[in-house]
Amino acid sequence: MTKNVKPNKLANSIKPLKLSNSMYCALLVFQLLNLLTLVQQFHWLYLLFAILALALQFIVHFKTQGKITSLSKSNKIINDYPAVKILPSWLVLLLAISGSIGIAISGTRLGLLLSMIHLLCFAYSLKMFEVTSRKDLYQLVVLGIFVATSSLIFIQSIYFSLAVIVLIFSNFLILLNLFTPKMSLLAQSKLLAKLSFYAVPLAVILFVGFPKLSPLWQVPNVKSAKVGLSDSVKIGDIAQLALSDELAFRVSFEGNTPQHAQLYWRAMVLDDFDGVTWRQASRDLDQRRSDAATKQNALSSSTVELRGEGINYQVITEPSFQSWLFALDFATSEQSNIGQRSDFSLFYRSIISQTFSYQVTSYPQAILTAKLTKQVRALNLALTTDNNPRLLAKAQQLRTLYHDDRQLINQVLSEFNQQDYYYTLQPPSLTGNSLDQFYFDTRAGFCEHYASTFTYLMRAAGIPARMVVGYLGGEINSQGNYLSVYQRSAHAWTEVWLPESGWQRVDPTAAVDPERVESGFSSNLMQEYADLSSGLFSTQSLRAMQWYKQLKMHIDAIDYQWTRWVIGYTGEKQSRVLEQLIAGFTKAKNIFYLLLGLGGIILLINWYKATHVKVKNQHEIKQVYLNTLQLMASHGLVKERAMTGQQFTKFIAITRPELLENFAVISDYFEQFFYQNIDNDLSKQVLNNDVKKLKYHYRRLRCQLWLAKLTPTKEN
Repeated sequence: MTKNVKPNKLANSIKPLKLSNSMYCALLVFQLLNLLTLVQQFHWLYLLFAILALALQFIVHFKTQGKITSLSKSNKIINDYPAVKILPSWLVLLLAISGSIGIAISGTRLGLLLSMIHLLCFAYSLKMFEVTSRKDLYQLVVLGIFVATSSLIFIQSIYFSLAVIVLIFSNFLILLNLFTPKMSLLAQSKLLAKLSFYAVPLAVILFVGFPKLSPLWQVPNVKSAKVGLSDSVKIGDIAQLALSDELAFRVSFEGNTPQHAQLYWRAMVLDDFDGVTWRQASRDLDQRRSDAATKQNALSSSTVELRGEGINYQVITEPSFQSWLFALDFATSEQSNIGQRSDFSLFYRSIISQTFSYQVTSYPQAILTAKLTKQVRALNLALTTDNNPRLLAKAQQLRTLYHDDRQLINQVLSEFNQQDYYYTLQPPSLTGNSLDQFYFDTRAGFCEHYASTFTYLMRAAGIPARMVVGYLGGEINSQGNYLSVYQRSAHAWTEVWLPESGWQRVDPTAAVDPERVESGFSSNLMQEYADLSSGLFSTQSLRAMQWYKQLKMHIDAIDYQWTRWVIGYTGEKQSRVLEQLIAGFTKAKNIFYLLLGLGGIILLINWYKATHVKVKNQHEIKQVYLNTLQLMASHGLVKERAMTGQQFTKFIAITRPELLENFAVISDYFEQFFYQNIDNDLSKQVLNNDVKKLKYHYRRLRCQLWLAKLTPTKEN
């Protein structure tokens, strides 16, 4: 009897994976690139481990490649080789256990999200030491894709997103090369691009309609991660922000954009002063934490009298790892995740760890708190008398001269305007942040110098006052019709309370440097800014060029539209869109468009089937032929790699002539179909019939072999 030969699947599964030099280099390079997308989030211990692991991999790989090159020179050509065992399995296991324990211990400080990110990346680094089979390589590439996509949690700009998409595309190319090693890189790229294009409609449908659930995790509130304004301000703090080109937030108005002098973006109110530092009062912090102060409370308590028309606009703020929001006075918002403190500042009910979009309506003519409670009055009159005795005496002198509060305020502003006071980004240092020294001696400062001093003078004169910090103005992008507010626009001003008028904004900066309020930085400030920003690697000369300004404006406009419509597509917006779609479908005039759309989808599906039926049939014809070869091999008739199809047919004719009739039909049709291009003019029906014919002959051949196996033959 002929001895049956069955493929040994177990032997194939444990066969070591062999990869080329280019594949090893690609795996290492892409591991480095994938990890770089999250480098700002890593703890320094994991960062050190990842660098050492990659360096060790590169060193061992280059040494191995050097040995292979020397063997190739000695006429022993080696193209592919198995992965080198760098670390023993017990050491990899020990590293995995100890690393997981370390991540769990530091989880209370990192938070749930960063702990999961570190665990994912730690597994990714360790997996590179265990690439011994196709399964391991598949897992390694998939882990890399997850690592790269995880970076989009922290950065969502369109340019970073495009870079991550290209990186993911490249990772998939490695995976595709694993399954189709003989296909050219260009063909692999085309195939991957086609598959990605097919996935776009499904991705759009899921983006628009799939429920946007809140994450179970939260980015930790790490103090070092906070950017921009702080909840406490000392003299000189805001001047440091004036050199920052970092984006704070962007605004899009539904109507006309207000004038620059009206763009006072309130962030928070600081009404607790210890003589050195301004802070938020503890009662406001308690209200923020307990969620007691909301816009409904502010409106219903008769503390706000709305006047005039509201201004509607959308704000998109950058991650600040803080909770306060930015808005013009008096601001209201219908979003449930936004609250309002008793000082009328808006806040987010969590930490702003991602780009956040919110809709606001402001009433610039509203009257805020026409009547003060005793508690609020006492809070906004409190001051420390030990630090600034000369200012205290100055205020008492002004009060004896001016009994009317408005006259007293105007007198202080007139002195700022007419005497030798200077507005500068480089104020001289003050001993103990003394307001006395600034007002009477140096007379040069930034916005917080003047706002702090003015607020102190008002309190000392018996006028309730508090300091407000936020931003002033913004830069209009004519390409996108929106306003960009940068950190350098950080500003501080004063609010004073006047009977029957409520809280009134007074900006001492307008008295010292009116151009700063009316149009932005004055020419003197711009020159100071250029001098302070200049250096060996400064781009000041490049920024001054008109073509650079136009190009940057176009790039920023593209990024803004991406942020507004994609990143800003919140759960509430999704609900409104779906409600509009459902309401639209109920209207008779939209039924026609719905039917037209369905008809178009049906035509598209039919076109897809018509154009891809040959691909499907090609796959089936090839599969029938491969199944036939496997069937023959299981019965001892193995086709050698060096054999052509015709040679193997002749071999069957000699060794098993009774099988020739069915096998020849399958083999000949396969040869003609794939190598003589006879399929160009075949219709769908003809191809389907041919596939059925081949399957029929395959079944007959299988039956013949099964009967031959049951029928004993005589031994020679």
